[in-house]
Amino acid sequence: MAAGAPSTAEKIRQRLKARLGTSDLVPPSLLVELAEARKTQVRHETETITARLADLGGEEGKLRDFLERARDEVHLDPQAPIRFRPRPETLVDADYPDKTSEVVALSQRLVRIPSVTACPEERLPEVHRAATFIYDYLRNHGVPVRTFDQGPFPALLAHFPGGEKAPVMLCGHFDVVEPDPDDRQFEPKVEGDYLWGRGAADMKTVVSTYLVWMKDTLRKGTPYPPVNLLLVGNEENGELEPMGTPHVLKALKEDWNYEPSFFIAGERTGEKGTELWGEVCTQNRGVLRFELMARGTRGHSGLAGGSDLTERLLSAREALRELFAKHLTLKAEDGWQSLARFAYIQVGTPGIYNITPDRGALGVEIRPIPQDDVSTLRAGIEALAAEQQLDFLPSAWEPGVTCDAENPYLKALLAAITSAGGDVRLGRKGAGTSARFAPGGQAVVWGQTGIGPHAAGERHYLPSIDPYYRALGAFAAALRS
Repeated sequence: MAAGAPSTAEKIRQRLKARLGTSDLVPPSLLVELAEARKTQVRHETETITARLADLGGEEGKLRDFLERARDEVHLDPQAPIRFRPRPETLVDADYPDKTSEVVALSQRLVRIPSVTACPEERLPEVHRAATFIYDYLRNHGVPVRTFDQGPFPALLAHFPGGEKAPVMLCGHFDVVEPDPDDRQFEPKVEGDYLWGRGAADMKTVVSTYLVWMKDTLRKGTPYPPVNLLLVGNEENGELEPMGTPHVLKALKEDWNYEPSFFIAGERTGEKGTELWGEVCTQNRGVLRFELMARGTRGHSGLAGGSDLTERLLSAREALRELFAKHLTLKAEDGWQSLARFAYIQVGTPGIYNITPDRGALGVEIRPIPQDDVSTLRAGIEALAAEQQLDFLPSAWEPGVTCDAENPYLKALLAAITSAGGDVRLGRKGAGTSARFAPGGQAVVWGQTGIGPHAAGERHYLPSIDPYYRALGAFAAALRS
């Protein structure tokens, strides 16, 4: 146009004149035809631009961000008039000097997406944007993907052709906690052996390793290993709402009568920050969360009567301490013990003194080790609540899990790590992970190495990427045989 070429509107007018001749009447069918032709042209041009972003040099980042947001809106809106995705046959992969460099480049793109959950101001559009980015990466490299979007949080299941019901399921998440101190943490940087940024250690670098490994393994051709990949967007906030890991596993059971026999949660297991190989954690704490609700009568504080809800909840707290001491391992020489804490007591409204509240809540979180009997504990809590006329309101009740030492897939994984040159170290994961949802508890937590998840200094140890990638390859080879 700058050189004098006609605008899009002028081109359409010229086509109309050519078709209508001397007539001034435009048939509706002709307008529809022109509109469809324009949609096809825009889709083709958008896909071409998307596939050739690498040719734009310094402008690539700006346009890529714009296209990712537009692509996400299209992905979420089935009524969008123009739908586009880069054509797989036009994709040209960048030339990386080694596998670590490729994973880091992909990780940096994911870190730049502020997919924040687990806070009052969750950024759901960005969580969906991260899901769309992952979906496009996999589909554009030929990896089949199923999207789960039946709830506020998206989830994806990737698999090799014909491998939807693979016995081994890799698992990860692409949401992160809020940045500290601000959004500058979403600008990734590499310094020495570390990738810095929110989500670098927890756990977008491992997610990127999985994506690259799935792409590479598909390219190698058949036979494909019996492994699939589940990625969720709400691990940080507990996966209580759809579609977290338990919701996807339930859907797979209902739709396909399928559940994995072995589950690998890829959370970091190199805790010191300098290990080449993370531990294989065969035990994982669970997560129990509940409220005890006390109810009263709202009224004027100057009038006598009614119970003191605060006193009732404090009394219940002391009774719970006794229950926990009886049913939980709260002290252990090796540190493998359950953790129990009282998260909050809420009674009344701050600043309001002359109105008695009609309800109060005591929030409790327990991280139980698998050796503790949480069923008996629950019965005790329910009895306590009934005795003290409190409502027992559980929001999460997921016991700890222990993987069977004789699980053949666990044995294959340990052998694969050894064959890849690794030092097998069995461990126990203290933080709750998606492993707690594994059918029959047949799960391990096995990841790479990082420092400071959820902290201002969060960073991922880059030398731990390649050993993990090689171990995945050795594991796949063992599963094929």
